[in-house]
Amino acid sequence: MPASYDAIVIGGGHNGLTAAAYLGKSGLRTLVLERRHVIGGAAVTEEFHPGYRNSLASYTVSLLRPEVIADLELKRHGLSFVPYRGALELLGDGTTVLLTGDEERDQAAIARFSNRDWDRLKRLRARLARVGELARDQILRPPPDLAGGWGAAWSALRIAGKARSLDVEDRLFLTQLFTLSADELMGRWFESETMRQIMAVHCVSSNYASMRQPGSAIPYFLNVLGELDGRRGKWGVARGGMGAITQAMAAAGRAHGVEIRTDAPVARVVVEGGRAIGVVLESGESFAARAVLANTDPKRTFLKLVGREHLDAEFADHIERLRMGHASLRMNLALSGTPRFAGLSAADNAIGLGCAITMLPSRRDMEQTWRTAQDGGIPDAPYVNIQVASALDDSLAPPGHHVMSLLCKYYPYQLADGLQWDAIKERVADSILAAVARHVPNLPAITVARQVLSPLDLERILGLTEGDIFHGRHDLDQILSLRPHPRAAGYATPVPGLYLCGSGSHPGGGVSGAPGHNAARRVIKDLRRR
Repeated sequence: MPASYDAIVIGGGHNGLTAAAYLGKSGLRTLVLERRHVIGGAAVTEEFHPGYRNSLASYTVSLLRPEVIADLELKRHGLSFVPYRGALELLGDGTTVLLTGDEERDQAAIARFSNRDWDRLKRLRARLARVGELARDQILRPPPDLAGGWGAAWSALRIAGKARSLDVEDRLFLTQLFTLSADELMGRWFESETMRQIMAVHCVSSNYASMRQPGSAIPYFLNVLGELDGRRGKWGVARGGMGAITQAMAAAGRAHGVEIRTDAPVARVVVEGGRAIGVVLESGESFAARAVLANTDPKRTFLKLVGREHLDAEFADHIERLRMGHASLRMNLALSGTPRFAGLSAADNAIGLGCAITMLPSRRDMEQTWRTAQDGGIPDAPYVNIQVASALDDSLAPPGHHVMSLLCKYYPYQLADGLQWDAIKERVADSILAAVARHVPNLPAITVARQVLSPLDLERILGLTEGDIFHGRHDLDQILSLRPHPRAAGYATPVPGLYLCGSGSHPGGGVSGAPGHNAARRVIKDLRRR
């Protein structure tokens, strides 16, 4: 007789742990099953070289909902944050732009390129903040149900009511975010090519699309939804790495009776009489449950764990066609000294180390990078998010040493011309580090070791289909009520008893805890009704 639970959560990533903690808090007997030896999913801190620890995949924090932090008492369980000191932009032509939040200093930095763009940047930030409130209000709510009914009507009325609070210019801007390309939108706002480049190319971090594609400006919502310790628009790091977030979540769940098992890969969801009634591990061990929550991505959930035989053909075909692959390559570097950025004074270098750092190709080069990746090739001018977390948290490296993380785009999961990631990833890493070294000249001399994770590695190690860190692209037809399908957008799925609680559901990717929070609320409601 298999052990029985109220709820089983497949996957101990941050959303799975969030859902489990809420379920346990409501009094439901809950089990989390994690395939790896450690919980956390992509939000995990690991030692990648003796004495050097860093966040394995996820690397920055801001989207984690304050409601989740408060409800689960994550700070009582050890979670704390350190904000970035600003933003450091490294442009392809060697230009360096350091923005610290000091208005006079930032204005002077931008005035090198335009006397008008500082005022335009302030206006754009204010407008993004206003329209962003519509998205913020929807984060911890299920998207409107396309099937209709009173719930859908109420959701639509709520959104319409929020939209009415905007003036006509803000409503126009909101429409443009969904319909214009990032390239065109920023071209309308800024007069200098430098600011157009900085603002447009930043959409790449949470996207996989041409910057000339309508809707490619949607990631701006993520920029304004960020919040750190009650400060809107702020980003930073978790002290102890991203694993500190998931460790705190696990502690919160255990405090409410949640059981967590590692080295417990799920082989399949048990479906009987059309209903999900439990799971079977690869070891053959089985567990029964009234509800099964999948923190796995939709393709892995439905096509591998459930199976087409339990789905109608049209739904299964739709899931199979979901566009995956944010085309990312991840690196962690162990450094024996302090990185020195070309063009910065010693004082500014100290500030820059603690900033959100981005290496930005020109708009033309970024477009070519996307096209090359689309064809399965390796780009010459990558976009790279850089973080020196040890500059903000010295517990991650030995004294005087540092860890540097790099999120590099676009690097496709599917390679052309017979290339294989295992054969070329070190060579690709060499080319990326050579590009970074043009901005950090002493980087080769201080690099002690590196960890390289190709898109294939992200799939194999973390279970991310096609290496997709967001469980599916944030394209116009894969967000809100369409994520991942109208019949599964409200966390319940066409298989009764099976729920989605991961980033493949609304509101999407990023370390927010929102999908886990929302799915848990749906499960609690359904189980009480049953």
